[in-house]
Amino acid sequence: MPLRSLYFLPTTSTETSPLTELIKRLTTHYEPSILPQWSLRQRLFRSTRVPLSNDGDTTPPPARHLQIHSFPNTPDDSLVVITPSSSSTDPTTEPVTNIIALPAGQPTEDFTQLLLTRLGSLWQQRQLLAVVDGLAYEVGDFRVRAGELKQGVGGAQLVRGVVVEVAYLGQEEGLERAQTEEIITAFWDELGIKGARDFRGGKGGKEDDGLDNVRLWSRALMLKG
Repeated sequence: MPLRSLYFLPTTSTETSPLTELIKRLTTHYEPSILPQWSLRQRLFRSTRVPLSNDGDTTPPPARHLQIHSFPNTPDDSLVVITPSSSSTDPTTEPVTNIIALPAGQPTEDFTQLLLTRLGSLWQQRQLLAVVDGLAYEVGDFRVRAGELKQGVGGAQLVRGVVVEVAYLGQEEGLERAQTEEIITAFWDELGIKGARDFRGGKGGKEDDGLDNVRLWSRALMLKG
């Protein structure tokens, strides 16, 4: 699978949308081919840290996050990602991530309702994010996906910013991960978009192991504020 990086452009008080500016830069610098639109959804839960032991120990377990994702490249499955919270992990090590695939549709809805009802004392929903009708382009050896990231449901939705995925589709052999990331970074820098938070894949290796994309999006969608 192609390696990729993610960029998050927070919404500011300026009149120009980050998405409008990005598309303007793409069409000014390049001649992109339009690809099918895409969507993404995420529910984030945080553990309530209720003590699980019955032996009198009242020490709560480390906090964890549970995310339910639907990704454009896995339309038939929802992915459940469980990670320790940043406050309960060693920042110098890669946190252990557990990933479970669920069939999209009713099985995912049933699991969500289970968390919201019977397991509500253990997991508290923190945010609901979505990209709807995201834009996608092929620009030479790159695929660019971009869309407004909205929080909430219905009329109460709040635009948090624009999320951009840049994947490198080049066929050069022998490229290390760091070299590919440098190519993606150079492409992004050429666009001249400032103020983005960037997220990159795992360490080592030459290719995405199939789960790097999941880990990458999971980190990027842990919004603060």
